[in-house]
Amino acid sequence: MNEIVKTGVILGGAAVLAIVAASIGPETVRQDLFSDEGEEFFPGFTAPDNAVELEVTQFNADKASASKFAVRRDKEGRWTIPSHGGYPADAKDSMGKAAAMLIGLTKQRAVSDRKDDHANYSVRDPLDASNDVEGRGTRVTMKDTAGNVLADLIVGKELDGKLDVYYVREPEKRRTYSTKLDGELSTKFSDWIETDLLKAKAFDIQSITFDNYSIDEVANRIVPGEKLLVSKDSENKWALDGLDATKEEPNADKLREIGDALTSIKIVGVRTKPEGLTSRLERATGFDRMLLQRSLADKGYFPSGGKLYSNEGDLLFTTKKGVRYTLRFGELVPGDDDAVSSGKIGSQDPKEGETGPPETVMNNRYLMVSAEFDEALLEKPETPRMAKEELEKRSTARQQIEKIVAAVDKWRNSHEGALPTSMAQLLEKPEGGEAALAELPKDPWDNDYVFEVSGDTFVVMSHGADKAVNGEGLNKDIRNDAFVYEDDLRRVEDEWVAYDRKVEDGQAEADSLTKRFGPWYYVIDKALFDQLKPKREDLVQAKTAETPAPGNVPPGVLPGAGNGK
Repeated sequence: MNEIVKTGVILGGAAVLAIVAASIGPETVRQDLFSDEGEEFFPGFTAPDNAVELEVTQFNADKASASKFAVRRDKEGRWTIPSHGGYPADAKDSMGKAAAMLIGLTKQRAVSDRKDDHANYSVRDPLDASNDVEGRGTRVTMKDTAGNVLADLIVGKELDGKLDVYYVREPEKRRTYSTKLDGELSTKFSDWIETDLLKAKAFDIQSITFDNYSIDEVANRIVPGEKLLVSKDSENKWALDGLDATKEEPNADKLREIGDALTSIKIVGVRTKPEGLTSRLERATGFDRMLLQRSLADKGYFPSGGKLYSNEGDLLFTTKKGVRYTLRFGELVPGDDDAVSSGKIGSQDPKEGETGPPETVMNNRYLMVSAEFDEALLEKPETPRMAKEELEKRSTARQQIEKIVAAVDKWRNSHEGALPTSMAQLLEKPEGGEAALAELPKDPWDNDYVFEVSGDTFVVMSHGADKAVNGEGLNKDIRNDAFVYEDDLRRVEDEWVAYDRKVEDGQAEADSLTKRFGPWYYVIDKALFDQLKPKREDLVQAKTAETPAPGNVPPGVLPGAGNGK
């Protein structure tokens, strides 16, 4: 076919297409292109519980890099945040809200079928390998337990004047839609975790120690600093060790502020601790000491003599539950955003006109937390603990005495109020009736019960473990006219049972906290650190002059008057 013929064929084909297009019309073409409006994006995704993994990828144009936030549920049903070292997530509710955004989501309006329009609508893939940083959206991906994709969507910019209506696109498709996204999808680390770090209540705090030592890294020694101890007295008021009571008093407002700050510590970010450091912050056997020291020193921590020291000192506080917390403050944490939250650092290349990387922000600080149970912090019952076996025997004796007393009363009722002369009479069967007592038991120490009559009154008793009259403590006689003593013994036993429960609960809480704190460095706001590092002058104030009570005004001085000078 010569060139003239080929040109004629091409021109002829174009003419035919033009004629066809004219006959169909522009409205028909639009209907063909956007015929999927109103359909669901992900019709197979119907149950929120099917989503066990969420990935949200965002692009930071300033750093020219994409960052990924991920949440996942493991086979044991535990939620973690893989993008932050596998930190435990409190994700059930948040995951449900995220899934609800995509389940039933419809293609409300198709706006473009052109790839060149993706940047205009900010629906370019944040993972696009090109160097063009403009117009990238946020990619949301959900998967099931088998790793199958349930939903995958790129969310672009919000439509002008349309609340919660966004441009969206499926990653492998060119078509862009606008649709309404109901709900919230946060990629903020703090929105997916248990925010109560210490799980302590301000009213439970019993004492606080501010140990403001420091580390001389050049001389490799610990430099002692001011050490302050505040504790609550019997009236739950703060007291400061070394206070000059004639001139000073605790600054209750400042101490209350510190207590509130301790119990509302917010986590900005997390890092995994190095291998070789146990959950109790001791060096594990088999790990190189120098490697561990270098790793810790980078964050401001120094092991020495079996203990771990911090370059910014420690704060220790105890609770009424018997738990002692130790907060160890380390180095400042450089960076912001992901650099602080997860430790991931994006590109730091200078922008146009800059001569070097931007100045590093350092508004946060490392924190290590440990917890231990100390039984000495609990208040024990004043009365010594009694042998449980003996208490049970006394309880049995009381029950048997109560039955004998009931039998005596029954006997009296059938004998015109007269008392039996011995308990043996209780076993006698009256004519046509039953004996007041079927059998006469021995007491738990294999002795006979004693029956004493005095006028119209009587006593049934056991001489107890020592088999002697009267006695003290657990040897005291068990008598029907002195059951109040048995009630007192039971009350003491209940106090010890409650104490044992506190010990068990306190130990369990400390173990749980140790497991929680063990693997992690935390990153906290530097402003919070400053709040938790007071000086002595912050904790005291000048003693308030006491106003004399009415009737106690010194002679010659009128109430409310000055000194007359």
